This record gives sequence, C-alpha cells and structure tokens, in this order.
Amino acid sequence: MDRAVMGIKCVIFDLDGTLSDSAILTMSAFDKIAPLKGLPVPSLEDVRRTTGYATPEFYFRLLPQFNKELVLEAGSLVEEEELNVLPSVAENLLFPGCRQMLSHLKKKSIDLHIASTGERKHVFSILEETGITDLFDTVFCGNPDKTESVREIITRYEKDECVLVGDMKKDFDAAHANGIISIGACYGYCKPELSEFDFYIDAPLDLLDVLKKIEAEPFSKLC
Repeated sequence: MDRAVMGIKCVIFDLDGTLSDSAILTMSAFDKIAPLKGLPVPSLEDVRRTTGYATPEFYFRLLPQFNKELVLEAGSLVEEEELNVLPSVAENLLFPGCRQMLSHLKKKSIDLHIASTGERKHVFSILEETGITDLFDTVFCGNPDKTESVREIITRYEKDECVLVGDMKKDFDAAHANGIISIGACYGYCKPELSEFDFYIDAPLDLLDVLKKIEAEPFSKLC
C-alpha cells in the first residue's frame, strides 16, 4: 500500500457542491414549479451560491424578496419535483473525476463518510441514482449542525487520521471545531477568497496528492 495515504483513515465529504453539482437538479425542478407559483426562475449561479444552506434558509436566501409562506410552499414542491427529475439528470450530477477519486480511496482501505445538512431523502436519492451509495461507510444528513455530525463520525479515529472535504463556511468551521484538516473543493462551489480551508483542490483527483502532502507533514504544522 502507498505509504503516502496510509496515515489517512477517514475522509468526510460534504455532498452538494462538493461531490454533486446539485444545483442542476434544483434548477430542473424550479423550471417547472416557479411559474406555477408566480415566482421567477433563479439563475444557476444563484442556486449554486445558495446550495448548502439547510431548508428553509436555502429558499429564503434564494428568493428573499417574496412572502416566506409562498416561498416555503414553492420549496416543498421543488423538493418533490427533484425526485421526479432526478433520474433524467443523475448522469451529470457528479463533478468529473469524483467517481474515480472515491473508488481510488476505497481501494486504499480509507473509510469514506458523508456529512450533509441536506434532508435524508434528498441525500440518499442522489447517492443511489449516481450509484455511489456503497462507497460510503456512513451517511450523516438532515442535521443543520454539521459540527455535531463530524464529531460523531471521528469518534473512532485519531484526529490526524481524518480530513473533511467541503465547499462552504460551515464545512471548514465543522472541521476546525473538531480539530481536523479541511480541504476546499474549488471545482465545486468553494470560493477561496471567502473561505479558510487548510488546503484547496481544483479537481476531485487532486485530493489524492493533497492527502500525500498531509501525510508527509507533521500534523502540528498543518493545524
């Protein structure tokens, strides 16, 4: 086994904006639901910028100028419609290289976990439709407190054996609060100028090289 990744035993992934370009799914649903409710169809960039916030904050941030009750009603319909359109867009949901990266890590006997604030049905539907469910040892979702989810995942590891890969402030906050290294997914929705990740990657497969770098440096220097 490659010594460079032997020290990393646990990689925790965010889902939306890190593994899955979930804004594509949300946009497909909004295209059908928004006109029915007299709401504008948001831009793909707006959805990508807002993806990662838990419901209902996601919808309030996306459509702040509209009545909250109307927005929540539309949001509920969007989530239902996402399940209907998911099979038609599933092939394009994973960022290029994600599947290969995950498979490579599993072959190295590294445990893979999901920590998402997304609702359970949303998270598991994406994992199942994209065919990557079996690659993950555990899936934590539906909890808006990502710090708590990460804390529970890492209980059976040493902190220097764990890293978290995400795209939003709550991801690096959860990693730092738990004393583990954070990696920002710039190929997804991560904006380096707005974040404080310890490392950044421009493509999913770049994660393999970053793990080697982490293994080569004393943990105390990286945190």
